[in-house]
Amino acid sequence: MLETIIKNSLDVVDRTERLIDAARRLLAAGLDEFEAYSLRIEIEKLTDVVLVMDEAARLLRRTFELRPEIARYTIVNSTVH
Repeated sequence: MLETIIKNSLDVVDRTERLIDAARRLLAAGLDEFEAYSLRIEIEKLTDVVLVMDEAARLLRRTFELRPEIARYTIVNSTVH
């Protein structure tokens, strides 16, 4: 279950990075000044989110690789809730 969460999180990161690249190509193609500014702001926000999500997923993976017993307690705790 945790491996699925980590894998899906990293997939979202990859998709978002591709979206950011596509938006940058769109900017290079030419937009009016307001649209370009709005798109740049959204690209910055997405980039920040991707960096945080990527780091969180990788930290989660490292944590469970180093301490696999945590995964067992997490599953029991989730089941109880």
